[in-house]
Amino acid sequence: MKRIFLGLSLVLGLSIPVLACADSSEDYDYYNLFNQSLVNSPQYQPFLMTMDSPFYDTNGVIVVDEKIQDWSEYLKITYEDAYYLVYKSTKKSIDELTKTGKTTDSKLKFANSEFIRKNKQALLYLSYAKYLEPYMNHNYIDTGESWSYVERSDKNATQLDDQKVMSVLTKSYNAESDVDLKMRYAYQMVRFAHYTNQYNEAIKLFNKYVVPLNRKSIMYYYTLDQKAGAERAVGNYIQANYDFFEVFSHTKNRKESAFNSMKVTQDLDYEQMLKRAKTNEEKIDLYLLIGYKDFSNPLAAMRQILKINPNAEQAKILYARAINLIERNYLPQYANGSVWSEIESKPIKLPAQLVSQYNTELPKNFLNEVLSLGKEQANKTNEKDFWNLSVAYLSTISRDFGEAKTFLAKVNSHQSDFKLHKKMIEMLKDLNQQDKITSAYEQTIMQKYGDILNFELVYPKEYTYGEKIFTDEELMKNTFKEIAKDILANRYFLQGDKAKAFLIHNSIYDLANNVQWPLLNEIDALDKKQNKNSFETFLVSNITYYKYDPNTYESTTTKSKFKLADFIANYKGTLYLKEKKFSLAKTEFKKMPQDFKIEETSYYDEGKPNSYNWYGNISNGIFGYNKIECFNCPESQVMAKPYINEFKFIPTILNKLQLTDALIQLVELGKKNNEQAVKANYLLANFYYNTTSLGYYRELLSFDRNNSNGPKFHDFIEKKNEYENGNKIFTNYYKNFWMNSQYINNFDSSLEYANAALKNVADAELKAQILFTAAKADQGKFYEYASNNLTSDRWYIDYATPEMLSYKIKNNRNYFNQLKSLSKTKAYKEINTNCVYFNTYINL
Repeated sequence: MKRIFLGLSLVLGLSIPVLACADSSEDYDYYNLFNQSLVNSPQYQPFLMTMDSPFYDTNGVIVVDEKIQDWSEYLKITYEDAYYLVYKSTKKSIDELTKTGKTTDSKLKFANSEFIRKNKQALLYLSYAKYLEPYMNHNYIDTGESWSYVERSDKNATQLDDQKVMSVLTKSYNAESDVDLKMRYAYQMVRFAHYTNQYNEAIKLFNKYVVPLNRKSIMYYYTLDQKAGAERAVGNYIQANYDFFEVFSHTKNRKESAFNSMKVTQDLDYEQMLKRAKTNEEKIDLYLLIGYKDFSNPLAAMRQILKINPNAEQAKILYARAINLIERNYLPQYANGSVWSEIESKPIKLPAQLVSQYNTELPKNFLNEVLSLGKEQANKTNEKDFWNLSVAYLSTISRDFGEAKTFLAKVNSHQSDFKLHKKMIEMLKDLNQQDKITSAYEQTIMQKYGDILNFELVYPKEYTYGEKIFTDEELMKNTFKEIAKDILANRYFLQGDKAKAFLIHNSIYDLANNVQWPLLNEIDALDKKQNKNSFETFLVSNITYYKYDPNTYESTTTKSKFKLADFIANYKGTLYLKEKKFSLAKTEFKKMPQDFKIEETSYYDEGKPNSYNWYGNISNGIFGYNKIECFNCPESQVMAKPYINEFKFIPTILNKLQLTDALIQLVELGKKNNEQAVKANYLLANFYYNTTSLGYYRELLSFDRNNSNGPKFHDFIEKKNEYENGNKIFTNYYKNFWMNSQYINNFDSSLEYANAALKNVADAELKAQILFTAAKADQGKFYEYASNNLTSDRWYIDYATPEMLSYKIKNNRNYFNQLKSLSKTKAYKEINTNCVYFNTYINL
């Protein structure tokens, strides 16, 4: 079964699903709300719909072992006792039973003297079968031209004495009067010949010893499976295919392997096989395989099955596959598209049919055809719950809520999975009927479906990757919760309640990826709203974060000690700093608890206790200049701090409130006409350059965690108008907000203060330093303009093309040209020594 391993809750106790990437699986790009295993036919479950693997994952569903069931009936003992006797007991224990009538194996206590007397021949057979079993592996011949990951036993059938084994089996067969035991000895003979690569001999043995028994028991078909393998090996592909199909149709445990064998065999002609089918059940199975083969439309094969038997389980398998195909087109997990998609999304009311990125669009009117067929079946079939539930679900997707209600009321099953599905479809129906989510309906949501919306997948402290750690019911609840979030967020987005649309899907931490005033102000307004209902209170008060544990290498979700208002003040204050609105910034920072910090931790935060934390631990080096270009080097190696010590009001380490105070004082000093004013403006110019995506402290105004090469710092490849218009990728909701990280630079602020400093500067050394800061900011303006206007490929930009160089020389060389005239200064020489590209900039 499709498994979704999701993160823990961020908001509403709701988790965020694993994201789709360019190479993602189609099985994880849509909501599989309809649990296909409701069909409840374990033997056919591998043939349910999946794109990821050849067969649907049975997810631990156990199909009764037919061989053991056969032994249980033959020996008249329980299934469990038969299982232990055949698979678990030793040859030694069975030999003790036949020779002494006793055994030291307590689990064989059912084998009393009467049992042994009646079944001695069967026990003798089992003893010899256990002797053979370790060797019953194919003798693979290594040609040196192929290899495989499959582990192979170090034993195989060719290691046994061929004549001796066949002599024992033949004599036992001839001496045995019981037809069932004869069949089992014949099975051993055919299998032994097959595994020793004596293919023609295996076929002859089948015809000589199996066919005359005229007994189509389960062991007949297991023996036929061996004969089919031999037929394939000698090139009798048509006969092999039909033999494998017989095994497929008449067994439960061998369906998947038999079908695999058919697939790798040549001349797989379903039409010819249909002509050879002996029974209606065989015809139905063939139509199942035809429908399985036809990924895009299983309905035609399903109709053929229903003509033969309207109650056939195989019809339900194909119907479940049809429902799954509809889900792939109507229930995408990412209705905004993704950052990888070039298809422009349009506002829609979810769920709605979308263009599939995998080109698996459905035939026209497919949903209506599936619905119509389901309604017919609901009237004809004996087992109505499956069909009524299916029609109710599909009616909900097609927005026929009256029909959905009618068919849902007919579902009377007391099975837990049916009851849970019924409740969830009821929730889906209710949510979809709401064109506008009102305050009254928010209360209804929490009252009726709070258990689903608040459901969390809680991971155990220790588990092995790949093991089944959640039940189908838990996974189903989580999936329904996720689509409920999508529908609610979509309705809020379309009706203009952007704050709720955001908070349903995202943590307030996620806003840092693309902070914009309109959305920030709406979240602030929701937080300040008086008389919030329980749903709204829940949205604004449940702030959680991921905390990394270096001992277990796991991240756990923890409740934040800070309020939503604290985050909002930090966002607002920082935006005001970027806009040079210092008094407003100070007002916001004064609202905050002064111990505010980013609480999220990850592997990358280990060993960095004193680093920038979103509010504090800001180095005064932010007013200096970078001697070299290196973001992962220590500050002491990168940054120089001239003149900072002359301004005693600037501490070595600052928080944002102290930083704002320092900026306010520098601005006031910069208005004067003296050398201190020049230096103040120079420090301001450095500050605004250092906080662009090119600066060493670029994380400060971008709300990033550190200056690593995150997606925000590739802003040159993002159009400014896309950012300023709220980014067109958000057309239906704010899901996966973090995938759209953006930060738009403002090099003009740095140039503004640099120019103010240059007006009054007298000292050549200081002027050279100011000009270098201005030149770097001017270079940044060139990168920004060129990437957005001088190239069509913004993912790979060659800044050295003739067109690029011509524009740069004309528009962005002024400060570098001025700097050239100061080549004798110490500052110039130091820059020339440290900056690898300096000569290139100066000489263009």
